[in-house]
Amino acid sequence: MLWNTLLLFLTPALARTRLPARDTDPNDLSIYKQAIYLPFTKDFSSDYTPTVRGSINGRSFTFPVDTGSTGLMIGAPLLPDVDLSGSNADQYEQGWEFLTSSSLLYNGRFVPLDVTFYGSSRKYTAVSKVLVLVVQSVIKCPAYNSTTGQGICPDGGSVQSTASPKHVTYMGVGFGRNVAGSGLNFGSSDHNPFLNIVNINGRSTYSFRTGYVVSTTGVHLGLTTRNTRDAVWVDLDYGATDDWRDWAMVDMAMRVNEGQDEYAGKALVDTGIPQMFIQPPPGVKLPTVRILNPATNPTTKYTSRITNGTYLDFAFPSFQDGVAGYDFEVGDESFPSQPAYVQPVAGRPSTYFNSGRNFLFGFTIIFDADGGRFGLICLKCNDDEGYYGSGTD
Repeated sequence: MLWNTLLLFLTPALARTRLPARDTDPNDLSIYKQAIYLPFTKDFSSDYTPTVRGSINGRSFTFPVDTGSTGLMIGAPLLPDVDLSGSNADQYEQGWEFLTSSSLLYNGRFVPLDVTFYGSSRKYTAVSKVLVLVVQSVIKCPAYNSTTGQGICPDGGSVQSTASPKHVTYMGVGFGRNVAGSGLNFGSSDHNPFLNIVNINGRSTYSFRTGYVVSTTGVHLGLTTRNTRDAVWVDLDYGATDDWRDWAMVDMAMRVNEGQDEYAGKALVDTGIPQMFIQPPPGVKLPTVRILNPATNPTTKYTSRITNGTYLDFAFPSFQDGVAGYDFEVGDESFPSQPAYVQPVAGRPSTYFNSGRNFLFGFTIIFDADGGRFGLICLKCNDDEGYYGSGTD
């Protein structure tokens, strides 16, 4: 899910650096011993965003785990210990978030807070020190421009909604969301709860590889040889800031209907949505069908879908140097990672695809924030169906 957030002001300690030079492989995970497993609160499903348990200031929360956005939002009524009345609010930076999937615009203040996540029981904990958007207002604004809006809904741009700060609990943990020109300036690493872990089970993170593993059962915080076993890796480009944890979305390539043309671009594995979005290069048209827009209070009467039977083929990072990939026909219900639907999109500078959460039925995903790598563990590469593989020709 797409969000807008604030600009990042870096301290010298967070300036961009590679991992320290060592005589051994800098990506040798055997030297890292600290990690914690956060089980999802219920079985993974295409129907909803997975969640984990946690607390802030002693108050319990169930946090969505959305890898398609970055930042934690909590409604101000849910955090009565945070005083944003009168001049008290001025000590905190003003911020906003916009969720395109719901057209909801959230405004509030970024407050540094300790966020506790719970493992299999409350005796297993991870503590994150992170900026939290404490939401003071929320409106439905279909007319909001996510690039130029600056948190303000244009005159006449809002519609009636039951949304309220007292219902707001949302957490984005994705990377590469603050790309230039996207309007997602606040989607930076200092707003990512999973990248600001300072304590595991009561001990400081002295042997902790910053990153996470997301599967259909839960999340591992901290990378080790054990929780990354059988992973293949794709190196990531630098992100939009100098923060050492900030990396761009993973490289991928796609083909359509078994054609020879290969379209290179960026990919997002987004646990926040069940559908897939695809943007081909300029001038390339995908097979589509026009339908009545099924969205609630749609801004357009009609929308487009990729036609059932269209054959899609994806590789990470390319078909020549692929380490992982999958291919399928749109609408094939036997394909485990079949999205709810596939929709064409526009507006990005290059080819792009958002897999949606059903990708996790075929691959466990890993983000190595220390090493600048994206990892994949194939769950079904040995199946007879042949949907999943190395991604090479």
